Amino acid sequence: MPPRLFILCALFLLLITLPASAQEKSTGKPAPKAAPVVAGETVRRSVPVLLAAIGTVEASEVVEIKARISGLLQKVHFVEGQDVHRGDLLFSIDSRDLEAKLRSARADLDRSRAKLAKAEEDKRRFDRLLDKGIISRDQQETTATALSALQAEIRAGEASVEAAKVELSHAEIRSPINGRAGALQLHAGNMVKANADTAMVVLYCVEPVNVRFSLPEMHLATIMKGQNAGPLKVQTKPAGADETVPGVLYFIDSSVDAGTGTIALKARFANAKRLLWPGQFADVTLEVGALQDAVLVPAQAVTPGAEGEFVYIIRPDNTVEYRVVKTGQRHDGHVVVTSGLDGGERVVLEGHLRLAPGAAVAIRSGDGQATAGTPADSKGTAAMPGAKQ
Repeated sequence: MPPRLFILCALFLLLITLPASAQEKSTGKPAPKAAPVVAGETVRRSVPVLLAAIGTVEASEVVEIKARISGLLQKVHFVEGQDVHRGDLLFSIDSRDLEAKLRSARADLDRSRAKLAKAEEDKRRFDRLLDKGIISRDQQETTATALSALQAEIRAGEASVEAAKVELSHAEIRSPINGRAGALQLHAGNMVKANADTAMVVLYCVEPVNVRFSLPEMHLATIMKGQNAGPLKVQTKPAGADETVPGVLYFIDSSVDAGTGTIALKARFANAKRLLWPGQFADVTLEVGALQDAVLVPAQAVTPGAEGEFVYIIRPDNTVEYRVVKTGQRHDGHVVVTSGLDGGERVVLEGHLRLAPGAAVAIRSGDGQATAGTPADSKGTAAMPGAKQ
């Protein structure tokens, strides 16, 4: 290549590379890409004050069925696990000897009544003879005494008949409550003993049921104050259930357990769907009042950190601010913030791991699509239920 042409080519390449080099020196590293996040809002509103505990479900009524007479068990009129109603026949015991006893008592009573009729006639006849002076007063009084004795015998006979009827009625064992039968301990053909140690069956009333639970004594004054204004609302959710069951507090124990520092409580639940079963453990939430003008933030916005829990606040220029917060109770997927937020802030719900203080963010919707609009009206902001839009 001729020397002149080589020099011209070199000058041309130098002119091309100098502007690019100058621009790279002036701008430094390329600007970082905005991190995609999902945003939500903090709000102010009143929320119920809730106390949580673990409770045990109990039948509202438990009845052990035992025989009141001894004899042969003739028939069982229900199956294990069956619902029974007050007055339903449960067991029949052989009653032939009791029926014979009743017939004997009635026969004795009839005999006494016949004697009484004769004595009354004798009394009237002796009264007439005494008026005519045919018999002495002693003879008349003897007849009156015999009549009184027979009247007492009649009363005793009537009592014997009534006692025999009552004893015969015990041959049929009926349900004293509406409930559900447990496991059967005796079957037809067995001998039953009056007032045996083991019940023939146990009945459990499961509509309604009670839930027994305890709370620290520090809450006792609040509970008493609320209960005096009206029955406190209670929610319970048994293990594995998808829905809660509403009820009311009906019992506050008369003393605090000095060993545990807790107060025993009981709530009653209609249990129409029978989600609660005696013996179950269940989560219990007692509503003791309301927290007015509380700041709430979606629970997924709160993240644990080295300095405690924190949230990322989205500033108007779509950069984030690291803010340490103090939180209280949870309610409907949100957290009460007791310190660090004023309400109305936009916070990051998803995308925390890619952020640092001051980082730029691009708000997207929950389905991953980028949203348009200014930071104030971004569609990527998820509002809390009940908040004004």
